[in-house]
Formats: sequence, structure tokens, C-alpha cells
Amino acid sequence: MDQFDMQLMLPDGSFADYTVKAERNSDEYKVFKDDNLLVAFIAGENGEWDISDNPGNIDSDLESRMKEQLKGFRT
Repeated sequence: MDQFDMQLMLPDGSFADYTVKAERNSDEYKVFKDDNLLVAFIAGENGEWDISDNPGNIDSDLESRMKEQLKGFRT
């Protein structure tokens, strides 16, 4: 399993750290906060990301910030 660190700037200007985990050659990337699954994304064919699981109930702002960062994780 591959693991990456991701840091996002939040709307209030603070930063939040997350861990992204993915099985090698998988299209699903799971985002964790403090070892708890926050959200999972599936990579689409057109470079977009779709939520496959949202146990952390993230809002649309955080979702879009994460999707933007995930673009750099997958080529």
C-alpha cells in the first residue's frame, strides 16, 4: 500500500494534515485524519475524482480542496 501526506489550507487560513493511502495500481484513494477514514475517492477516466465513501461527512468545500490536491497524486 502506498501512503502519502497531504496538507490543505482551510477557508480560515489554517492548515490541516491528512494521510492518503492507496493500493498500488488502484483507482481508489482513501483519505485519513488521525488514522480514521475520512473519505474515499475513485479516480475517473477524465481526470476527475468521485467520492466512493464519505464516513467523515465532509462538506463540498473540503471535497473540492481534496480533489484538487489528489490530481497531483495520480498521473
